[in-house]
Amino acid sequence: MPLYLNKKLSEEIHFMVWHLTETIEELITLIRPDKIDFETLANISHDAKKKEYLAGKNAVMQMCLLEKIQFEGIEKDEHGKPFLKNHTYEMSLTHTIDYIGVVLSKSKPIGIDIEKPREQIFKVLNRLCVESELNWVSGDLEKATILWSAKEALYKLYGKRKVDFKEHLLVGPSKKGIIGKINIPDHQSEYQIYVQNIEDYLLVIAY
Repeated sequence: MPLYLNKKLSEEIHFMVWHLTETIEELITLIRPDKIDFETLANISHDAKKKEYLAGKNAVMQMCLLEKIQFEGIEKDEHGKPFLKNHTYEMSLTHTIDYIGVVLSKSKPIGIDIEKPREQIFKVLNRLCVESELNWVSGDLEKATILWSAKEALYKLYGKRKVDFKEHLLVGPSKKGIIGKINIPDHQSEYQIYVQNIEDYLLVIAY
């Protein structure tokens, strides 16, 4: 997994992106799966998803090594949100067929997503975005991709299910750049949206 990008957004937030070139067999050699890994892999039917799982664990292990964090495994809470076992760090992962990204935050919630701009995104936005968001995009494919990825990143950051992308996750421009809002009856918060070009993809972090 050649390292493509290694960057800190602040003293609290660090993200890395790898170019995913290995086969499943090569990834198995890299991470030396334990019993839980093999059980998880046995329940994954598609090779692409197996590759994502292995690459994700390898990426987190490498990042912990650079951050000088003892890696004791990845666990998920009752909502399926991943976290580092026995650590207070917040984390988020994203995959494509070509790249894998991981972001760590020392204390604050974080979310990451990566997408390739494609015309099909407009069909998704028309169903999952409010009028002000669609007006901001105004047919621009890059903005459309950022909007969709930002909503995905906010969803990962919040980490709970039963979230309505149209009503509860709002994204748009501000004097501070692009911001994202989570607007749920029992939870209102605002986050900065960071955008990074990764070759033909756009990577978005909500923090």
